[in-house]
Amino acid sequence: MKKKAENENEFELPKELLESIAGLNELMSQHQDQAAAMLYRLMFRHERDLHVLDRYSDVVLEGVSGMGSEFAKEDYRNFLQYLSYVIPSEYAPHKEMYEEELRIAEDDDE
Repeated sequence: MKKKAENENEFELPKELLESIAGLNELMSQHQDQAAAMLYRLMFRHERDLHVLDRYSDVVLEGVSGMGSEFAKEDYRNFLQYLSYVIPSEYAPHKEMYEEELRIAEDDDE
């Protein structure tokens, strides 16, 4: 029984590393939330320049499969809906990127 307890301790990560990871995740979440806020602002103002929109939507998309905002999926779906009305030709490629990020997220969960 004692040997099992020793093996469990071998795989524990240092507290400092765990705190560092938590801090990094919080920073990523804040960055993505700021990008989402700007993206919503641009959509509210009916921005049609895809390069400007992608500058922020790409940051939000990173949160779908990676560390960061818990709202990334919802924010990016809202962006896709906006694209479908404002720049319909860009909807399909952006939706494909979103679905790929979802697949990556599912693979990471397994």
